[in-house]
Amino acid sequence: MSSLRSITMATLLVVAAMLALLAGCASERIVFEKSGVAQAEKQRDEGACLREALGAEGSDEILLPYHIDRDTFNKCMEARGYTAQSR
Repeated sequence: MSSLRSITMATLLVVAAMLALLAGCASERIVFEKSGVAQAEKQRDEGACLREALGAEGSDEILLPYHIDRDTFNKCMEARGYTAQSR
């Protein structure tokens, strides 16, 4: 019976963690726009800025859950001509 109780408790903890993550995703979302940019170029720019924000410039691999410096990412995208818009 105690193994069933620990499985149930573990399940509750996983569900609580998932709900907390979903609540965080529901917050304001920032999207970067730049007129005339192709989707492939935007993805390359986002990838480069993400690597910079992770402190992994030059790395081909991005591993999560590292802390992303949002301010660095935003400045990088703006330096590339993008404008931040809230959605």
